Amino acid sequence: MNMKLSFLIFFLTMPFFAYAQKITNDIEIGQTWLLEARSNKLSVGDSKVLYFFSNDAYSTYQARRFSDWDQFSIIDARNLVRLNTGDKVEILKSKHHEKIFEVKLLDGFEKNRKYFLIKEDLLNDFRLMEQENEK
Repeated sequence: MNMKLSFLIFFLTMPFFAYAQKITNDIEIGQTWLLEARSNKLSVGDSKVLYFFSNDAYSTYQARRFSDWDQFSIIDARNLVRLNTGDKVEILKSKHHEKIFEVKLLDGFEKNRKYFLIKEDLLNDFRLMEQENEK
């Protein structure tokens, strides 16, 4: 009975893991992502951000992962670019074992500059735009 229950749980949860893996593997160089989450560049505490340095983004990722904000996340707020809802970014390359992505901002005053974005933020706050040239 116990063995049947564990097989049942395994086969019921397997599609969810496969779907999560598919989303993770779909981030490719050249894709354009649109910020859907509520964000306002003028709001300090509620806006979504891009980082000037990959180390700052990775430090924030580590702080979230280990819940140790004192040691990992010492970032100057001047080294952040705040985003508005609807801003677009283009994926340029991955860094730090695909936890951080180098992106090019396509909208706003700081457009066409390279920044860094945490993968979790990309998946949670952005939506992949449909490619017009797909066949």
